[in-house]
Amino acid sequence: MSGRQRVIVAALLLAGALGIVALVGFAGSACPVETEAQPCPDATRNLVVAITLASGSSALLVTPFAFLGEFVARRRIVYRGAWWRAGRRGALVGLVLAALAGLRLAEALNVPVALFTIMLGGVLEWFVARRDP
Repeated sequence: MSGRQRVIVAALLLAGALGIVALVGFAGSACPVETEAQPCPDATRNLVVAITLASGSSALLVTPFAFLGEFVARRRIVYRGAWWRAGRRGALVGLVLAALAGLRLAEALNVPVALFTIMLGGVLEWFVARRDP
């Protein structure tokens, strides 16, 4: 693994950690005086921002670990397309998390639906990985 790839891994990890810090900061400051008598006027926007930050941060954190996992599995050789596959896996994790959060907000999330959503992401990755050379 070259120095450039190490820098990319470190940058993605730092960006993911920064996203989590931003999520915690945003969640702590969004509508601090919400009560039953005075609901938050921007509740929908706050939920969308929180879901976006959570799914983006998870995608940024999964991508370098997916790359490192492939690097170890391939006997410490970085083949062409390794970053593409790692990015695809990170994006898929972010999309599954966003879908689960959306289902939770719509009050349509239960255990079978959650398991189906997670398995759908796994099957999608399996089919795409089978197509890769």
